[in-house]
Amino acid sequence: MEAFFGNWKLVSSENFEEYMRAIGLAEEVVQIGNIVTPVLSIYQDGEKLVMKLKTSVFSSEKSFVLGEEFDENFAGQKYRSVINLDDGKLVQTQKWDGKMTVQTRKIQDGKMILTLSYKDTVAVRTYEKMAD
Repeated sequence: MEAFFGNWKLVSSENFEEYMRAIGLAEEVVQIGNIVTPVLSIYQDGEKLVMKLKTSVFSSEKSFVLGEEFDENFAGQKYRSVINLDDGKLVQTQKWDGKMTVQTRKIQDGKMILTLSYKDTVAVRTYEKMAD
C-alpha cells in the first residue's frame, strides 16, 4: 500500500474523453476533464486512506477505509464506492443509477497506471510520482 502514498502528476491519458462521455458526464465536464492536468495525493490519516485530486479548475477529496462502502459526489453525480487492495492494486468500484465502473490503480515501473472501465469503454491514465 505504501507504494501508492505521495503526490502523483498526470503525464499521459488515453481514451479519457470517450470514457467520460460513456459514463454520462455533462459535455462541459468532459471538455474541462480533457484539458486539465491533475495532481493526485494519496496518504493515510489514521485508519482511513485519503485521495485528493487537484487541478487548476477544481479539487475533490475522498476519505475511506479499504473494503468499506462510502458515498462520494463528483461533477454533480452521487456514487456508492468501495476500494479494495487486490494483488497489489487499488481497485475501486463505483455504482450509481444502475450503472457500475471499475477504476484500477497499479504501480508499474515507478509510475501509477489508472485504468478506468465502463462497459466496453476503457481509458488509461498514467501518473508520475512528484518529488516531496
